[in-house]
Parts: sequence; structure tokens; C-alpha cells
Amino acid sequence: MTASLVAIVREGVLLALLLAAPLLVAALVAGVLSGLLAAFTQIQDPAVSLVPRVAAVGVAIVVFAPAIAHQLEAFAARLWPLITAIGTG
Repeated sequence: MTASLVAIVREGVLLALLLAAPLLVAALVAGVLSGLLAAFTQIQDPAVSLVPRVAAVGVAIVVFAPAIAHQLEAFAARLWPLITAIGTG
């Protein structure tokens, strides 16, 4: 493997972690809040914690979709010339 290929893979993994972070944080916050609500009310139904998490992730996708798309577009713009350079030798 060449150094440029390793750098591309490393940047891609870091970008995936960066882009998933807002969605994971939204699910975490919604899970903690719904868990506290379930503990306070003593309702042990799984839907009580699932529905807010799904809703929070859905809202986070809508809110952060433009930023995620912009980052992916910028990464792809840097990636395609490198792919052609690697493919031609």
C-alpha cells in the first residue's frame, strides 16, 4: 500500500466518525432523557425509550444533512483525482 492510499483510508474513517457524531450524540441525549423519564414514572415499556431516540436521530438527520452532504462532497472532490492517479499507476 502506498502512503497516499493509507492517508485516504485514514481520512475516510475519520470523516465517517465526524459525520456520525451528531447523530450519535442526539441518540445519546434522547436515550438519557427518556431513561430518566422512565425511571421517574416507573414505566418499563421499551417503546418509551425507543420512540424518542428514533425521533431525535430523525431530527438530527434533517438538521445536519446539509453539513454532512457538504463534507462528503468535499471529500469526494479530493478523492476522485487520487483514485484515477492510483488506477493509472
